[in-house]
Amino acid sequence: MKCVIFAGGTDYGAAPVISPDDLVIAADAGYSACVKRGITPQLAVGDWDSLGDTDIGCERVDLPADKDDTDTLAAIRIGIEQGFEEFHVCCGTGGRIDHTLANLQCLVFLAKQGKRGFLYDDGAVVTAVSDGEVRFAASAKGGVGVFAADGNAYGVTVKGLKYTLEDAVMTADFPVGVSNSFIGQESVVAVKKGTLYVVFPTDVFPV
Repeated sequence: MKCVIFAGGTDYGAAPVISPDDLVIAADAGYSACVKRGITPQLAVGDWDSLGDTDIGCERVDLPADKDDTDTLAAIRIGIEQGFEEFHVCCGTGGRIDHTLANLQCLVFLAKQGKRGFLYDDGAVVTAVSDGEVRFAASAKGGVGVFAADGNAYGVTVKGLKYTLEDAVMTADFPVGVSNSFIGQESVVAVKKGTLYVVFPTDVFPV
């Protein structure tokens, strides 16, 4: 079971396979992406500043325009309240850079609560891991990026990739983890204390 959220950024066409037990939420203009894909969300959430005056064919939650949470974060909170542990945010990058950054922060928000979030971009997926690890199968191919997401990350170990680290410190001001790659081995990215962003291709998924 997973919570799949369609946001109002650029639609690159990437999304997970949606099963009947999943919760699909449209965050404001994400409703248009759902309609385009022939998906009927169970819920639409937003202040409708992006979607505008559109007839919404599902249950809706109206949010005030003046608020602290983004529409996407409000959708994530609803998913957490309903007991979901895994969140997939589609159409959450591109367009406005401030919303892309906000959605990256949502990944950290989820990771710090012991949840796992995935943000789909153009050919790539970003996840965040706090005090934990992400593993990939030996069949994984393509590029990988690992970045400190929330200040310093301590005890960072990267194994089974072209470039490795062992019990290292990664900082948010030095992108040493860019442009790594899978090499046909089982691989792991782990952090003892702190939060990492891990970027990988859309046709790869952690095991």
